Amino acid sequence: MTEEQPARGPGRPAQLSVEAIVGAALESGANELTVRGLARRLGVTHKALYRWVGDRDGLLDLISDHLLGRVLARTAGAPADDWRAWLTGFGRLLRAEFLPVADAEVLAQFPRETSTYKELQQQAEAVMGGRGLTQEQARDSFAVFLFAVWGWIAAEKLCAEQPDHERTFTAMLDALARGLPSPSNR
Repeated sequence: MTEEQPARGPGRPAQLSVEAIVGAALESGANELTVRGLARRLGVTHKALYRWVGDRDGLLDLISDHLLGRVLARTAGAPADDWRAWLTGFGRLLRAEFLPVADAEVLAQFPRETSTYKELQQQAEAVMGGRGLTQEQARDSFAVFLFAVWGWIAAEKLCAEQPDHERTFTAMLDALARGLPSPSNR
């Protein structure tokens, strides 16, 4: 994930960073998040924050990109010899990063075509394509898998009192991965 700072002229040093913006944003929850409110919480002008994010969608993209960057970093060294195992591991990591976030379902409103999302998509396509799936099968399988995991996260947040989410989540990932096309089903 790249953390490009907006161009600045001479003056005071920057008071904002990706980490500061994301940290403050995650404290409030995505549903209640406004650029002006977040700027007040950060102690900067809303204009300063707008230079970083553009608008609320840009802010949500920044948060999603940051969280997806953590997932990407953890999948980088994961063994890719079994694409189904790689994909279920990815699903577990995605759930681990996004489930604790208040209003994570707002962040999951794809397509949030951030640079990190595209990197994850390319990584998934490379893992699956390297095991015999066509590029279209790999792209579609990743999209279906991602949609199912996002849906699970939203449902789990709504039904937090239900027991044994971990076991049923694992069962869902395994069933979903088994149902995806295999190279012989081209």
